[in-house]
Amino acid sequence: MAHIVKKYEFENESIVDSLIKNLGVDTDEDGNEYPTHQNAIVKIGYFILTDGEYDDELNEITPPILYDKFCVDVCWYDENDNAINDWSEFEISIDNEGIHSFAGVKYISD
Repeated sequence: MAHIVKKYEFENESIVDSLIKNLGVDTDEDGNEYPTHQNAIVKIGYFILTDGEYDDELNEITPPILYDKFCVDVCWYDENDNAINDWSEFEISIDNEGIHSFAGVKYISD
């Protein structure tokens, strides 16, 4: 099985959470959810496009500007996983590794 990295963006985090649950999760005796699938998912969120400005006392002068989509990276354990289709409408393509990468698995092949 070959791993494959894909990048996604969503209107909000709740859409992502629903898709993740569909991949398979279970709950331990303390009520904590954990994945039952083998994919690695990193919620990047609304990343900073432009840093904010702050004075010496850390009071905000100019707020940071955030990207308007909730971003997620997935390293799919199996590039033929049928669940990839469920995520396809949210997939984006970029021309570099982006702000996040998985160790040992490249988004862009050399």
